[in-house]
Amino acid sequence: MDIQARLERLAMRRTDPSLFEARTGSYESYRDLKVPDPIRYIIGAMQPIDTQYTERTLEQGRRVRDQLSKRLEDGVEFRFQGSVVNDTHIRQHSDIDLLVFTGRFIFLKPPLVARNRYTEDTTKDMTELRDSARTALAEAFPAVDVDDSGDRSIELSGGSLARNVDVVPAAWYDTQEFDETGDEVHRGVKVFSRAKSSFAANYPFKNAAEIDAKDRRCSGGMRKAARFLKTLKADNENIRLSSYDLASIAWNMPDASLNYGMPWDLKIFYGCRDFLRKIVNEASFRGGLSVPDGTRRIFSDGHATVDAARVLLSDIDALASQFSRAVEAKVLHEHKTDVPQVRYPNLYHSTVHF
Repeated sequence: MDIQARLERLAMRRTDPSLFEARTGSYESYRDLKVPDPIRYIIGAMQPIDTQYTERTLEQGRRVRDQLSKRLEDGVEFRFQGSVVNDTHIRQHSDIDLLVFTGRFIFLKPPLVARNRYTEDTTKDMTELRDSARTALAEAFPAVDVDDSGDRSIELSGGSLARNVDVVPAAWYDTQEFDETGDEVHRGVKVFSRAKSSFAANYPFKNAAEIDAKDRRCSGGMRKAARFLKTLKADNENIRLSSYDLASIAWNMPDASLNYGMPWDLKIFYGCRDFLRKIVNEASFRGGLSVPDGTRRIFSDGHATVDAARVLLSDIDALASQFSRAVEAKVLHEHKTDVPQVRYPNLYHSTVHF
């Protein structure tokens, strides 16, 4: 593991070199920590992306939303979803998903029953919505690449847009919980697949709410674990786990492993390692882990595999070895007492001064 190369890639993903300024108290201040490189990488990987980059991403999504709102038929609604909204993204130039909801019909999840049954062709309606969205986007953003080749979304990139935006045609999927409470957290989404002429249900707002609730309980630790695992994937092409499944793994970790702030981010690192070991070694435990919205198991057909989890664990173990060697060397050769102490779990030294 080339930790120096990883640190360089981490910095490039997180910031624009032409705009970067190492401000005191910023999320990039990890670069100036007087600690060995493996520790700097671990801590940096867990930090949120600076708000200036995140706001820029949201701004680009709003530009696309506003242009579609002017050009599409009445009744169409819009929502954002994905890692940027959930604050688990790890790149300054993250993509953002814009859901575009048809105003013609709503799906109902049993036991809800429609008062007035919709008799038109829902597949035809969604095809027309997608075609209208593509035309509107091409007119609104003539210099942007409007890629309509995807099965479920239209991807916008380049030109006047500073971020990629995926426009996703969808329909509302109302549940009994939403009908009773009116809380959109319980409202589902059915995304249209053009290739299959069918719809797939998911619950992005419940997913976001569950992540937020867990993270609040853990004082920000859940999102740190998710960003860390996603960073490992970004730096190791052999880790074949989706970003969604990695965030779901972090969400399933015990609160006690996540509820630590600086300098205890390193405790979160070891919590990730211990949890991955349990996933790899215990099939029944692994099989019981669900994604935050409860729609499926993480380790299920077509999704995460134990082999992929084993590769992720191996990467964490390699990083832990570098961590331990670096700390031992620092203790033996560069012992200092003029900076704040940092505690490292699972090491022979209960307290280490750098």
